[in-house]
Amino acid sequence: MSAPFITDNLLLRCRREQRVQQERNRQSFDPAAINDRKELSLLVEQALADGDDYASIVSRHRDIALTEAELIDLIGPEQALRDRLERFGQLH
Repeated sequence: MSAPFITDNLLLRCRREQRVQQERNRQSFDPAAINDRKELSLLVEQALADGDDYASIVSRHRDIALTEAELIDLIGPEQALRDRLERFGQLH
């Protein structure tokens, strides 16, 4: 996968949800926000399965200011996603 695949809108929604969660630790989860993070995670998992890593994903998404640290904050460490893909036999 060589083209950007994470939209600015999705990243903005995830960033907004992360800020809300940090501001209100006891707030109940918003199902829509959970779905946004799930969508982001699935996109990144597909990229990892296709041979990408967080660095290459970030490189392709400079226009929306995505960082590796933000990916980790939003969906977890790269190795955790790789482990999950490997466990379910989805890594090439």
